[in-house]
Amino acid sequence: MTPVLTLVVLSLLASPVWSFFSEESLTARSAFLLDLTTGQVLYQREPDLPLPPASTTKIVTAIVALESHRRGKDLLSVTKTATRVPSSKLYLRPGQTMSVEDLLYGLLLSSANDASLVLAEGIAGSVERFAEMMTDKAREIGAANSHFTNPHGLTAPEHYSTARDMALLFNYAMKNPAFREIVRTKTSSVSSISAGKVRKVRHIQVRNHNRLLWSFEGAIGGKTGYTHAAQKCFVGAVSRNGVTLIVSMLGSRDLWGDTKRLLEYGLENYETLRVAARPAAPSRSGGQVAFAADKPAAPLLSWEEEKRIHSINGYLLQIASFRERERAESLQKSITEEGYPSFLEQGSLQNGETTYRVRIGPYTELSDAQEAAREIENKSGFRAIIIPAAAVTPSPEKPS
Repeated sequence: MTPVLTLVVLSLLASPVWSFFSEESLTARSAFLLDLTTGQVLYQREPDLPLPPASTTKIVTAIVALESHRRGKDLLSVTKTATRVPSSKLYLRPGQTMSVEDLLYGLLLSSANDASLVLAEGIAGSVERFAEMMTDKAREIGAANSHFTNPHGLTAPEHYSTARDMALLFNYAMKNPAFREIVRTKTSSVSSISAGKVRKVRHIQVRNHNRLLWSFEGAIGGKTGYTHAAQKCFVGAVSRNGVTLIVSMLGSRDLWGDTKRLLEYGLENYETLRVAARPAAPSRSGGQVAFAADKPAAPLLSWEEEKRIHSINGYLLQIASFRERERAESLQKSITEEGYPSFLEQGSLQNGETTYRVRIGPYTELSDAQEAAREIENKSGFRAIIIPAAAVTPSPEKPS
């Protein structure tokens, strides 16, 4: 072997295993691939480059809305300001009302800009205040390189995020059962109610813009975005063969090609990439957040408390909570078919509404509950919350 060829081969062996892929395959300005189970970064290109995030912004809009004082059935009024925003939108009219839940479906499936403004005005009183809440929430989650000035993502000065931040924000959002349920839905119907003495209901069909739900095995949700300045953007998750990955793309010219190539690359080379990924302890440097390779993923513990729990009565996994019994029964049935001892538990919210919780267990040991949570997330993408079991566990309620 010639000295020059030897040098080339040694150079290749020393290079990261993904170097050629990142340079030759992707059109995105910024990309990020995260192993959800271990927290390891499997691939990154300019992960902290501030860029316009387009409608992936609506991930943060949904987080703030879901954690607000407004409940799913609360009706919010449509203002003239909300109707004047450019497409895409539901073409709402001033004076109409929509429930928070329907607005979220319109927001996350059809990427409706008017729905985002109705949520912002109805929750915070103004778009400006809501945008401040968005930025504050992002910083609280750890997205230190993001700043939002509107709830829809249309290009504006000082409205930016990064591929790393958007992956972190989507990871956080997927811990919310309502968000998870919406982003995995392919098609649905929402309703607007007209003003006046005679209330007329208008039904609007909404379809998810996430093509992966139809074309990529294991897709469990995501959010698209596009503006001329941002180009094509996407943040989403897939789960296949025991591996769950979050992908974040900003500034792509070939969105679905980029996304599928990176995901397939990550899935096919998972073991190699996982070993090659450099472990990083959680730290903040220059305002940037490093993902921890040695910290278990959030489903191992309650994401609300993020600390070890103790119960002499054992532990339950809460998978999701729904106001609609049919949705809860459907999920419980699919979990039962996977071999897990699931049941429905009916409860009451502070506003008097009924909720149906899908739960699994009980498990005597916390380690068993943690292992089951890992398995469920790897198989389905659902991130279980571990809770202490009551002294007497309700008997399983089978779906009708």
